[in-house]
Amino acid sequence: MWQELGVDHVALISQKVEPLGWEPARKLITDAHLRLSTIFGPIPIPLDTDPRTGQREAERETIARILEFAAAVGSRSVYLCTGSMASLTWEEAADAFCEAIAPLIPLSDALGVPLAVEATNSLLADVSFVYSLRDGLDLARAAGVKVVLDVFSCWYERGLEELVRKNVDQIALVQLSDFVIGTHETGNRVVPGDGDLPLARLVSMVLDAGYEGPFDLEIMGPRMDSEGYPSAIRRSVERASELLDRCGA
Repeated sequence: MWQELGVDHVALISQKVEPLGWEPARKLITDAHLRLSTIFGPIPIPLDTDPRTGQREAERETIARILEFAAAVGSRSVYLCTGSMASLTWEEAADAFCEAIAPLIPLSDALGVPLAVEATNSLLADVSFVYSLRDGLDLARAAGVKVVLDVFSCWYERGLEELVRKNVDQIALVQLSDFVIGTHETGNRVVPGDGDLPLARLVSMVLDAGYEGPFDLEIMGPRMDSEGYPSAIRRSVERASELLDRCGA
């Protein structure tokens, strides 16, 4: 479908790559001449996990492998969710995240592949404790990483335009999707233009702030399943391309 649509700039999810194998995946990507905007890392473990279990070290080893793969295929970033705060306070969770990610920063810098953290919404408390772009930026600066701006998760934030303008240097990726107001399920997104988000204003906002990085279509959920991914993806690519052209991207 990517070939049929003329799409050559894509994002990957590590959970889909790993079962195939890193080397076969690298060959597929390079043979298809695909450019990668980002790779999503592993599903994170809770931040209060006892380090004596070995799970934290195993998670770091997985992220290191993804960083090396990202460098081999020219991906512009690797992004992560923080992990659940579980029994911790926000501040304790932030300290735990910074401690967990710190050993990976030298590798990220050496490979030239930035790590980024994604702010989600509170319905994803099983994988995150960061529910606003503002908190995501504070955490990213403390940890020495970048952020992902997902319009689905921050379009409603107070002072968003000023926040983006002052911190555009921290944004590694902008994710586009749409949302129907009144939906009470996380991840139930719609094709750009089918929902209620002010996408033209949001895209113009990040461009006017000086953002020059990639835009990523992140579409998922029951409405996409109902329409069927071939149709939903095709319409999303067409709508997003028209939107970006109109906004001067």
